Amino acid sequence: MKKRTGISVEPSQTLNEYELKREMNIKRNNAVLQAMGITPCAQELGVRTMKPRKASRQAKSEAPCEASRISNRLAFRAKQLVSPDAAPSTDAVPSTSLEHEELLDAKDYLASTGNEVNGLVVDGQFRGWVDARVGEQYGIATSDQEVPSGSSAASVYAGPRTAGWSAIRLKSAKELRKNPNAFFYRHVAPHEKQAMGDWTAEEHELFMRTATAHGVGDKWGLFASHIPQRVGYQCSAYYRESIIPRGLVLDARFKLTRGGKAVFVG
Repeated sequence: MKKRTGISVEPSQTLNEYELKREMNIKRNNAVLQAMGITPCAQELGVRTMKPRKASRQAKSEAPCEASRISNRLAFRAKQLVSPDAAPSTDAVPSTSLEHEELLDAKDYLASTGNEVNGLVVDGQFRGWVDARVGEQYGIATSDQEVPSGSSAASVYAGPRTAGWSAIRLKSAKELRKNPNAFFYRHVAPHEKQAMGDWTAEEHELFMRTATAHGVGDKWGLFASHIPQRVGYQCSAYYRESIIPRGLVLDARFKLTRGGKAVFVG
């Protein structure tokens, strides 16, 4: 049996226990390889030192936020608002304020546009009731004084007549007898189909005839029952957008801008 070759190892004082054992093993293996006539690679068998860990990256200091760019127009505008020496500008006044400052009575507006002031004078109240033919067809009371409390529309809306109706229309239908104004504000009579788009000459004539007979300006559902295929909110819009600006009806609750837009002032 061969004698084991003695190896003198001087451990470094700077290495820990694990590294000391590893260094001793490497040197022992190196000695064995030399005895066998094999030259070890220094890079592979040499003692590998531990690289110190890099210092943790420090958080980058936050750069100060740059001011957002602002257009020259906005910059000049801001300067005008904050500078006490800035000349007053009409642009600073909201357009709505200018519009209401220029509101005119209907007579003054019509005179300024060269139109005659001979429209129907009203006080903004509709004093009629449901159109007689519609009321008779659906069993509606002949006046608001005759409307029974708690009346039901179940007997009127039975069978296929309500097929395809939305939940909102079915709910409104219950108001046909006890509150026809609410029903006709959003719905035409059940046998009619709502008309859309521009008003015809016949519809316009019927509007004016109803206004002359019963007044106009509120209770638009009842008013609309006199105009087939039109509902209350359509009549209200037509009144404000066409009838008043043209001076066909003079309603003191409305004033007009110089551009001819009717504005309700009460």
